[in-house]
Amino acid sequence: MKIQIKFFISAALLFVIILFSNSCRKNFSLAEFDNLSTDSLHFEGSFAAPIVDTKLTLINFLPKKDSSLWAEVDENNLIHLRMYYKDMFNPTMSEIYPLVPYPAVAGIPIPADTFAIQTDTSKMKVYDKLLSGKLFFQNPTITFHIDNYIPIVTFFKMDTLTFHQTDGTALSHTSVNEFTIAAPVTAGSFEHTDIVIDTTEVPILAEVFSPVPKFISFYLSTGSHTSQTLPFDVDGTEQMKVDIDIDLPLDARLDTIIMTDTMNFNITNDTRVKSATLKIKFDNGFPIDGLTQIYFTDTTAVGDPGIVIDSVFTDTNHINISEEGWHLDPAETDAQGIVTVSHESDILIFIDQIRMQNLIQRHASKIIIRGKLNTYNAASGQFIKILGDYSMGIQIAVKLDFDASTNNI
Repeated sequence: MKIQIKFFISAALLFVIILFSNSCRKNFSLAEFDNLSTDSLHFEGSFAAPIVDTKLTLINFLPKKDSSLWAEVDENNLIHLRMYYKDMFNPTMSEIYPLVPYPAVAGIPIPADTFAIQTDTSKMKVYDKLLSGKLFFQNPTITFHIDNYIPIVTFFKMDTLTFHQTDGTALSHTSVNEFTIAAPVTAGSFEHTDIVIDTTEVPILAEVFSPVPKFISFYLSTGSHTSQTLPFDVDGTEQMKVDIDIDLPLDARLDTIIMTDTMNFNITNDTRVKSATLKIKFDNGFPIDGLTQIYFTDTTAVGDPGIVIDSVFTDTNHINISEEGWHLDPAETDAQGIVTVSHESDILIFIDQIRMQNLIQRHASKIIIRGKLNTYNAASGQFIKILGDYSMGIQIAVKLDFDASTNNI
């Protein structure tokens, strides 16, 4: 006689005995029904359990300060990408004014002269694997921090700024303005000058860091247009020390910025699992449109999808689903562009028996969540502020439906 029993096992119990293998007891599977010493029993039912609860935060995908490019958060919680190159060039007085017989005493005239400097490209490597996609910055700045030990009032000009891309191409931008560097009047002292290059100086500066270049180089010139008198004795080794500070605040326009997260997904290897229903909740805390896809992959995949067995969002007839995944609306913002309310999406996805068995037979063992961010009003070129605590939350629970019998008749 067959007895049909329908039952539901709680999420906590499933978490322990079905989906994951880190329990201290012997692993459980539907195969244990085969070992029951009883008349044939037919079991139908469902197991349910949470399997994913994570957040994707942009700052976690940015490089730390041990890179030549790092990320930091300012007092207003705005993320900045930063690069700082110390002692990028330190020309000496004898290099800038080579016609002077050194050592030279106070009171002698120093004739006008000009010295050109080409920075060493290899010393200005940028973290070029920062992100896939592009960033367009609203207010990027390049600041030259100059300590001048040379007792001559000097002009300083950034003639050319060149961005070298990973494909070997280079794009150069020029500036025509000269800046004045103050001179010390006492031996051994220096005068500090900061020279800021921004979009008023180079209008295209907001665009040139997209994509983030592999290298940056500068062609600079310095010197004096007039003869000047020495205020103290010099020996020609006096230097002009120059640091370069690049600041890219994420008051930006984003184009296909991609974040991923990988986690284990161990499903019972049993053909009596008939189907599954995924309950998915997205909580988009970015003021940006998003596209999210969830992949089932094999054991080799980490980060970007490797060998993809299946993906969750496949029904492109659904209004929110495209070939790239589920469309996420942006969070709500106030008049200053700061997020006030995140946008939640609750989704149910049914995985039928054919897809379920494909996952089992091909040993699906990892879930990869891939989020793609775009400025939500890209047509108008709108810039938005990205704060350090913005995140995209993802929660996934699964209900497995099974149909099992004992071996006895």
